[in-house]
Amino acid sequence: MTENNLSHASWNPPKPHPELKRLEPLVGRWRSQDRTLDSVLGPGVSVESIETFTWLDGGYFLVSTYETTFGDEPVQRGVMYWGYDAATRRFHNRFSSNNGPYGSAGNEYVGEVAGNELIFVGPARFEYELDDTGRIKTNPDGSISVAWWLRDQHGDWQPWMHTFFRSEPRGDAI
Repeated sequence: MTENNLSHASWNPPKPHPELKRLEPLVGRWRSQDRTLDSVLGPGVSVESIETFTWLDGGYFLVSTYETTFGDEPVQRGVMYWGYDAATRRFHNRFSSNNGPYGSAGNEYVGEVAGNELIFVGPARFEYELDDTGRIKTNPDGSISVAWWLRDQHGDWQPWMHTFFRSEPRGDAI
């Protein structure tokens, strides 16, 4: 079919995969104030973050923007695209930031459901607990918790931080 023969009426993309509904509780604006543990990166430091999650038109990708500060380091700003690949039955998270150039080893996570958790592995590891419906769990106080790990000098995962995102009223986008 040539471009001249295509019309919007003839273009019927599939609906977004139902697995993406697991991410729905993230939609909104969130703030966290926590602390990392001592790790291969050095002594633990305070961490402050604001993250905003919205669906990209069409609902195939969740887009998050973030502004995070670790201790006295410069603010990290970036954008993440969260999607789902039905063929591999895995989630994907790709991000770019002011931390440096893009490289798949340092800027991509692959996620999958394991029991009642959604676990993402990439340059670090992070996981969300799932509720009885299979979506990311919202705690009784309305927060969402995320557990993080880093690999130690031997390549083993070690706890790094446990953050609690609390709903933040919408203001200016990051």
